[in-house]
Amino acid sequence: MTTKLSQKHILKGTREFEIEGDSVHYQIKSPLKTEALSVVLHVLDSKPVVSDSLLSFVSCVNREPLVELFLNNPDKETFDAFVTTMKLRINEDNFSRLRVKNKVGDVDELNTAIEMLHTYLNTAEIEPLLGALEALKAKPEDEKCLGDVADAFNNLGFVQGQVLTYAPYISFLLAGVTEHESHKDTYR
Repeated sequence: MTTKLSQKHILKGTREFEIEGDSVHYQIKSPLKTEALSVVLHVLDSKPVVSDSLLSFVSCVNREPLVELFLNNPDKETFDAFVTTMKLRINEDNFSRLRVKNKVGDVDELNTAIEMLHTYLNTAEIEPLLGALEALKAKPEDEKCLGDVADAFNNLGFVQGQVLTYAPYISFLLAGVTEHESHKDTYR
């Protein structure tokens, strides 16, 4: 894992980044000033944004760029290794995200969850989740579909509580618990 990156730019100076613990520390030296900053990883979105010659890790809250890297600098291989490490560390430090563990969706439970959500919630607010649940229902063993459900749920914000109230199966589906066959159906 590449945890350090040094970049140079003819006009904008140098930037040094280091991932340490739960933060990324960086120092920017430009012709006019030097600044040192630290950003806690869990406030960053793990999907960076590319704009012109910069790749930015943005805030999950206001989408403001908090860590900006010169694209493919010093070279593509070193740059990509550092960015990959950043993405992994951001995801590891984001304790609030539900994560998918090798699960298979139960079509009957998915039907019930979808019906409950349609009945009790404003479907416009949860449309991406409903679409992901329908896709999982069509392919209950597809890990990508399960990941899409997790992503859609993670992006709901405060509506997550309402979703779990009316469709508690989603909590089981996305939790990292593997149920033993002898206990099946005893948790309802």
